[in-house]
Amino acid sequence: MAERVDPYRQLRFILEIDGIVKAGFSHCRVPTASSGVITYREGNELPTPRKLPGLNEYGPLILETGITDSSIELYEWRTLVEQGKMDEARRAAAVVLLDATGQPAARWKFREAWPSQYEGPQLSAEADEVAIERLVIVNEGFGRIAFAESDEESEADSEPTGGVEAVPTGTLPRGVGVPQGIDSLFGTRRQEKQVRDKEQEET
Repeated sequence: MAERVDPYRQLRFILEIDGIVKAGFSHCRVPTASSGVITYREGNELPTPRKLPGLNEYGPLILETGITDSSIELYEWRTLVEQGKMDEARRAAAVVLLDATGQPAARWKFREAWPSQYEGPQLSAEADEVAIERLVIVNEGFGRIAFAESDEESEADSEPTGGVEAVPTGTLPRGVGVPQGIDSLFGTRRQEKQVRDKEQEET
């Protein structure tokens, strides 16, 4: 009998945003990744168009959190965009799903993330609810990264910033699901293919 493996639940997660102390959110919508479809057909082909991949599209990361003294950092992050300070506004970010024991189970890492929209709470004197603010974060690529012992050891050795796990800056590390153009691995594969094609032509 195969060993039972239960899927992870969605109720425990943390956010890692470079330079932002706030790590707890009430809701987090991990974005979609899709590729546009280009149809093409030549006159001597069957009456069915080819399907070619177009541009890769990465949706926004949507966060919701209760307003606290520390949540002002999220608004200040958005203010950098309004002031045109994009070099400071672009951050590395990650969503980490935790298992039942609170250990990291899955991670999605984002490249060049910055807040494109801030939405304040709806206030009412008759409401009995928490005041929630909403942040929409766009990115230039993300991927789901598989956890490995080496990753956990490197995170343990690194010093956290402001109580939040440190997030490496720059390009995403290699791993399962790293999108095209983010890692140099894809360039290496293209070079290897070119070498193989050249060898076949010579033979």
